Amino acid sequence: MCLFFRWWQKSSRDSSNPQNSTTCRHFTIAEIRSATNNFDQALIIGRGGFGNVYKGKFPKHRSPVAIKRLNQGSNQGLREFQTEIKMLSHLRHPHLVSLIGYCQDAAEMILVYDYMARGTLREHLYDFDSSNNQEPLSWNKRLEICLAAARGLHFLHTENVIHRDVKSTNILLDDDWIAKVADFGLSKDGPNGSHVTTDVKGSLGYLDPEYYMSQWLSQKSDVYSFGVVLLEVLCGRPVIKRRIENRQEESLVIWVKSCYQDGNVDLTVDPALKGTIGQKCLDKFVEVALSCLNDHGKERPFMKDVMKGLECALSLHLTGGKNNSDDVAVSFTVLVGHDYDDHSRGVVMTDSQCTITTTSSNAATTTTTTTTSTTTSNEEEKALVLHGVFSHLGNPTPTYLSVCTDK
Repeated sequence: MCLFFRWWQKSSRDSSNPQNSTTCRHFTIAEIRSATNNFDQALIIGRGGFGNVYKGKFPKHRSPVAIKRLNQGSNQGLREFQTEIKMLSHLRHPHLVSLIGYCQDAAEMILVYDYMARGTLREHLYDFDSSNNQEPLSWNKRLEICLAAARGLHFLHTENVIHRDVKSTNILLDDDWIAKVADFGLSKDGPNGSHVTTDVKGSLGYLDPEYYMSQWLSQKSDVYSFGVVLLEVLCGRPVIKRRIENRQEESLVIWVKSCYQDGNVDLTVDPALKGTIGQKCLDKFVEVALSCLNDHGKERPFMKDVMKGLECALSLHLTGGKNNSDDVAVSFTVLVGHDYDDHSRGVVMTDSQCTITTTSSNAATTTTTTTTSTTTSNEEEKALVLHGVFSHLGNPTPTYLSVCTDK
């Protein structure tokens, strides 16, 4: 953590006073109370460990705003509050949520953002209320959302910022379905192309196993987390799922990798999307997602390559599998069935003009999806268990299903 605080002290004369920022406004507590009708419970649009989020309205601001009121008296909350202001007051991008201002009055720590009318990505994947006639997102819209989020993360990485908490609830959607990356409380500055040693922080199911094991945080940690989001988008299900019949917990990452190994990746597609995704587009999307989920960071793509891969997938979807792209070739590597400590390497997949090429770590390069034996060795079982640990830090020895079955 010392790197962060040294940077903070160097960039500001008073590390505890965010008023040094010149690009976001300081609100008084009176203004905040007026905008939220004195923190009216009826205006709450989100709840979390950090506190509550209210929908508010300022007299001179034509559009509604989102007002996040952090829990009082938390030292960690203060650090995250300062980090959020530092990051968002200096980083502006169409696919990052905009910070309008803040309030630090007495014990209050409040952040004011642009209001994102359609909420979180997760709410439109599997947490939506069917009683409100809410329909699942189309595949085209899901691809556009993923691509927008990838562009936001790529911008962060070009600014040497690591988000550190990429997940579907931190991707917000405005009224026009434009996706924006949000929640920078855990973000970290880091040297380009290298790593920072720091305490492990993140969210269950999304945490990079390499970061968890070594405490080495890098841009590739965000890439891993984003790969989990891509699987959520494809499958329309939570990252950790409890099966009622046997009370076992199933990791989304393990389940998809198992299906991929068995040549049954079609089983992972959200039932609401059945028949709407072309095979070439599906193959490309899965290839990109699984390459993000390689255990070792150096075997994962950079966000700029993830972005290109998603652009290719969208192009394949819009053209019905015909490729009209002149993009530079992008290489991906997909490794499945390996223990984290196994340093064996897979075969690099060459993506020439969006040609769909996939490989398995224990098979030669092929132009179609490679299937492997359905028999799982002891070493592979060990790898699956380790993945389960990384996906559920709250329970160091959970039981995970590893067999590829339909939902």
